[in-house]
Amino acid sequence: MTLRTEDLAQLIQQRRSCYLFKDKQSAPLQTNTLKTCLEAALWAPNHKLTQPWRFWVLGSQSQAVLASTYAALRAGSRAEVDSEAYRLHYTSAVEKFLQIPQIVLVGQVLSDDAVIRKEDYAACACGIQNLQLMAWQQGIGVQWSTGPILQAQATYDLLEQSPERIELIGALYMGYVQGDCNNQSAKRKPLESVSVWLD
Repeated sequence: MTLRTEDLAQLIQQRRSCYLFKDKQSAPLQTNTLKTCLEAALWAPNHKLTQPWRFWVLGSQSQAVLASTYAALRAGSRAEVDSEAYRLHYTSAVEKFLQIPQIVLVGQVLSDDAVIRKEDYAACACGIQNLQLMAWQQGIGVQWSTGPILQAQATYDLLEQSPERIELIGALYMGYVQGDCNNQSAKRKPLESVSVWLD
């Protein structure tokens, strides 16, 4: 069965980045559902089939370990270490991170060739978009974060990876949507203002 053009257009236009998720205990993401989203990512275009993407699906233990890194970075950017304000920010950040129903880290295998490296980043971004569309179609929201946790050595240590070989390019925070993400701004410039049609 072929997907109708208008249905595909609607899916693309309705997708939003989501920050509020249903409780992971009452609405957990099932493994097969998550695999369906990841499989969609694999079908993104990638020049010469380099398939540069790598995915790390965090379980409860690895999420708890990463929560401390996330919290330290967040608290450290807001208050002096060892202060009461730091402690409050740290505790709040840990709780926030642990409430995320599912976290998937996305990395790009780094080519020695600068052109291929640029192409591979584009391929990974396409893969993430495929994943987001597949998730959205199933009522799952995704927030693609590029925060400092992706540059932290502690994150690479958790994954047993080297930043010289793999560059982390996204932390995908996922969960069943709570509320209406469609209320978020969806303004886009009109096509006429961003396109030039040449003879």
